Amino acid sequence: MDNKGSGERPGLPYAFYYKYTDDAESECNLAIQPGNRTLYICHFPEDDVRLFNDLKVSVRIRDTNQTLYHRTLEVEKVGLIDHPKNIKAFWAGNGNVIQVTWNSPNHEFRDFFRYQVQYWPENSTHTYDQIINSEDLPCRLKNLQYDLFYHLHVRTQVNEGDDSFWGPWSETITFFSLASPDKIELRCVTPDLFLVCCKWNKVTEYPHALQQLFYHYGEHNWQLCERNINMTDCNCVFMAKNDSQLSIIVNISSADHLLQVFFKEPFWINHVVSPPPPDLHLQQVPGGKLALNWTLPVSGLEQDMIYEIRFSKDAGTTWKTLQIPRGVSHEVLDLMPGSRYSLQIRSCPSGDRIQGFWSSWSEAASITLPSSKGWLITTIVLVLLSVPGAVLCIYCVLRPFYRKLKDILWPPLPNLHHVLDTFLTEIQKQYKTNPTFYEKPTEDVFQPSCLEILGEEAISPEILHISRDYVQLSPPRYQNEDYWPKLSPNISNASCHQPTNAISNQTYLTTGWNL
Repeated sequence: MDNKGSGERPGLPYAFYYKYTDDAESECNLAIQPGNRTLYICHFPEDDVRLFNDLKVSVRIRDTNQTLYHRTLEVEKVGLIDHPKNIKAFWAGNGNVIQVTWNSPNHEFRDFFRYQVQYWPENSTHTYDQIINSEDLPCRLKNLQYDLFYHLHVRTQVNEGDDSFWGPWSETITFFSLASPDKIELRCVTPDLFLVCCKWNKVTEYPHALQQLFYHYGEHNWQLCERNINMTDCNCVFMAKNDSQLSIIVNISSADHLLQVFFKEPFWINHVVSPPPPDLHLQQVPGGKLALNWTLPVSGLEQDMIYEIRFSKDAGTTWKTLQIPRGVSHEVLDLMPGSRYSLQIRSCPSGDRIQGFWSSWSEAASITLPSSKGWLITTIVLVLLSVPGAVLCIYCVLRPFYRKLKDILWPPLPNLHHVLDTFLTEIQKQYKTNPTFYEKPTEDVFQPSCLEILGEEAISPEILHISRDYVQLSPPRYQNEDYWPKLSPNISNASCHQPTNAISNQTYLTTGWNL
């Protein structure tokens, strides 16, 4: 409802009347707006615009005083309140929050207004809305995306619930959200809980711009990091505190205005501990073992550290890594004698009291372990013991093939005893078939012959005559004379029960055959 007055247009067929509760009825001067439809407009005087009061209005025919329309209204619900002016959006100075301010409509009831803030990222149709009461000003926009342009406008409403009408939207403004610290790889750590080291990469978009880091603890004011403390690889170093959270921003600005703000979310100092690498010490132990012990350059943090040890053999590029539990400061490794090893160690806080990141690897420590013959003797013994077992296994597996190959390459020799017995049996069969053949006795035992020699004086003429006419026996003849040896007569003299006497002539001549 516009409360600006306008001139009276007499002679109109209609009259507009209004009254507040307990007040007399008043007539409103109407104005006419021509067009496709005739629009009658009532401009209330400024003193007659009252909020939170029942307003009764009626439209009557002027000539007959007949009532055409009658309603009871509440001005605060039907009025269209003007939008705010001079809207601005800027970083609030704490957290990823953009603060929006404006000038409220100049009205005596502005404390009863509420505002709708609508914003959306550039090149996006998805909008975000936030309702703000007058007592909650200024407006704070949270959880915005990094590195984006946003558009924003505002409108006003009397705080009377959803039945009231919103006024028109304001002009649209544009603001830039905070930049992500990951874009410049901003990192702040503490090596000892006494100093904080921050480093980041230079912003290439603004090579000549001024880059400054500001920090503050808790609700304290922002401080420029300008303390010149000598610490390697740090763009800025300042004193550490652990009584409240630390907030970090890096401002990129030119000579006349701020270009970009990189904000790091608040964090606790004891959660960003990055200790220096431990000092590693090596010592040889009898038995081909290597004893390791290490010390942390920062005292008081040993019980909160875990460690990793890695080693390589003979200057190789492949590393083996060992995990060492928290609080342990020594270890014994069983390594190969006669080899050269390079070892490194690093630490990381992993306790309830402090947390953080891995340190860098320590300088490589190298050592050559002396060779040992014990392992060689053991290896030889194992090899010697394994040879019989391997031979036995091979024999069991290849035994059937070996037998077949042996039968092919070396046929079995005949049994000579069996062949001889067979041969003799065949000979005996041939001998038995001819009865005139001489049959050899089963046992051919040589019997000594007795030769009795008598003198001529004692021999009678008949016996002497017989002895002179002796007959020489010949051996029997065999069928296969070629296979038998030639027999020669043997003369053997033997005495049985008689002493030996001189023989003048030979009376008997025995003949023996050696078969």
